[in-house]
Amino acid sequence: MGRPIAVKTHVTGDLATLVSDRPLTGEDGEAFASPGDALTAGTPASVLAERLFNGDSAINHVFAHSNVVEVKRDGGWDATSLTEVTHALKVLLASPDALGANNSLPIGGEGLGLTVAEPSRTAVTDVALDPAHIESLRATSYNATITSIRRVHDSLWIIDVTPDGEFPNYQAGQYATLGLGFWEPRIDGRHEEFAEGQIEKLARRSYSISSSILDAEHELLDPTAEVSLEFYVVLVETDWQATPAILTPRLFGKGVGDRIYLGRKIAGRYRLDKLTGNHNDVAFLATGTGEAPHNRMVLDLLSDGHRGQIVSVCTSRYLRDLAYLDTHNKLMEQYDNYRYVPMTTREPENEGNRMYIQDLIKSGGLDEAFGKQLDPQSTHVYLSGNPAMIGLPKWDGDTPRYPEVEGVIEVLAARGFTADRRGAPGNVHYEEYW
Repeated sequence: MGRPIAVKTHVTGDLATLVSDRPLTGEDGEAFASPGDALTAGTPASVLAERLFNGDSAINHVFAHSNVVEVKRDGGWDATSLTEVTHALKVLLASPDALGANNSLPIGGEGLGLTVAEPSRTAVTDVALDPAHIESLRATSYNATITSIRRVHDSLWIIDVTPDGEFPNYQAGQYATLGLGFWEPRIDGRHEEFAEGQIEKLARRSYSISSSILDAEHELLDPTAEVSLEFYVVLVETDWQATPAILTPRLFGKGVGDRIYLGRKIAGRYRLDKLTGNHNDVAFLATGTGEAPHNRMVLDLLSDGHRGQIVSVCTSRYLRDLAYLDTHNKLMEQYDNYRYVPMTTREPENEGNRMYIQDLIKSGGLDEAFGKQLDPQSTHVYLSGNPAMIGLPKWDGDTPRYPEVEGVIEVLAARGFTADRRGAPGNVHYEEYW
C-alpha cells in the first residue's frame, strides 16, 4: 500500500480549492469549461474534469495547475459535494489504473481516508507515430490556424489564432483554451512519459484573450471586426518540481500557418460588467502576461468613450518583458484619461530597490498615476497575475484571513476597498483561473 494522499480544501463562495501533496499537471495547467472540453484532452486533469462534470451538473468550471485544483459550482458547496470532489481527485492521483471504462472514476471507496497504491505510468517516449497517422490526428483534432506570431523575444510571443468557421462571441477579460497534440515535438527535445494512449491526445492550457489595442495607423481597433484571437504567451519548460510543461514547449515550435486546437467555449467571470457606469475610475494591476485581459478591457473602455480615469500597471522582471509598452505609450498620447505604469524588478536600477505593486499603492504611486486619491466609492480595481500579488484571503465567516505575504487585496482593504465574494460583489475583482 502507498502512503495516504493528502488533500486540503478551502471554499470561497462557489469556488472550491483543493491542494494535494502531489501534482496533477505540469506548470502549464489545464482549464475545462464543459464535458466536451474535457473529453478531447486525454490527460489526468481532463479525466478528473469529465468525471466532475458528469457527476455533478452544478459544476461549471475545473482548473488544474500543478498540485492545485479549482472547481466552481453553481449554488456553492456543501459537505457532500466537497467530499465527492475530493475523493475523485484522490482516486485519480492514486493510480491511473483506477480509471474504468470511458475514463470514468469508480464511485464509493474509503472517502477522505483513502489509501491506495502509488501512481504508475507507461513510458512511450520512444514510440514514434506514423507520419500519416499524425496528419490524420491533426486533421481531426485541430480547428484553428496560427495566423500571426510576434516574437517579442525567444520566450515571449504574441500569437493570433483564427478559428475555423464562425468567430466566437466573448467579453473582454475572458479566456479560451489552446491545445496541441502530445505527438507534436518539443523545442527542448525532452523525453516524456505518457499514460497508454495519451500521446494521441491534446496538451491544453487556458489563456486570457489579449489585444494589440491599436492598428497599424495607431487608431483603436474595431472590436466588432475581429477575425482572430490574440494570446500573450510565455515559454514554460518545467515547473518548480522539474515536471515538464506540456504545451508551451510544443507551441514555441510552431509557425504561422500551423494548425492548433481552440476550445469550443470561451469562459470567465473576469469582465467589465462589474463596473457601474462609464464614470468609474478603473485600475488594472497585473504581473507579466497577466496584463493580457486588461489590454482587451482597455480597448473596450476607450472604444466606448469611457469618461473615468483608467490606469494600467504591469510589473515584470525586465523591460523587454513588457511587450505592449509602445502601444500603451501611444495611448497615453491620445487619451487624457489613460495612464500606463510599467514596473520592473530585475533591471540594474532595481538592485536593492525592488518595488512591487503592493509597494506602489502604499507609497502613493497609484494615487499619483490617477492624479487624485483612490476613492472606493468610485473606483474599481482589477487584479490579474501572480496569486502572491493578488493575495486572496480565506474567510472565517465575515473575517478575512490574509496570506502571510501581503497582497494587493489586503493593502486595498485598509483603504476601504472590498474584494468580490459570492453574494457580496465588491470593487476589487480578480482573475481566478491561474
